[in-house]
Amino acid sequence: MLTGKRDLEKAKALVKESGYKGEKAIILDATDQPIVHSQALVTADLLRKIGINAELAASDWGTVITRRASKEPVEKGGWSILHTWFVGPDIVSPALNSPLRGAGDKSWFGWPSDAKLEELRDKWFDAPTLADQKKAAAELQAQGWKSIPYIPTAQFIIPTAYRSNISGVIKSPVTFLWNVEKK
Repeated sequence: MLTGKRDLEKAKALVKESGYKGEKAIILDATDQPIVHSQALVTADLLRKIGINAELAASDWGTVITRRASKEPVEKGGWSILHTWFVGPDIVSPALNSPLRGAGDKSWFGWPSDAKLEELRDKWFDAPTLADQKKAAAELQAQGWKSIPYIPTAQFIIPTAYRSNISGVIKSPVTFLWNVEKK
């Protein structure tokens, strides 16, 4: 699904067929965060190309993470799309993958509701063997592509370099600024 052929004309036709009437889609855009800012720009451009009235709500990250808690309609300060990113270990299993939830108000921002997602997550937790866990995880992922609680937009590695006279750097998917010494 992520690497298949793109057909903007078909997407445009599907948007029209859906009954969409030009309602505003607000994309939260943290301009001080290069990764999510780039995602917002690309998303807005793509949505406009298929006929959606996309508007960027440009601000700093602090404002975005405050506004993302709003459940108000867009006319009252709400939003339609939020970009963020996770490091691999945060989403490596159903136990940790916050975006792949369907628990409504208990879910990640956007608050998707999908009882089947929750049922399959519980099935994964209750699986008696590794084979059963793998099967439940595959079913959970398949359901995720049906209900779409989130859409992966990229996979990337943030390269890190440091001088040879620096020691104690903790190799991790996130930067830790303790334990570091300069020789």
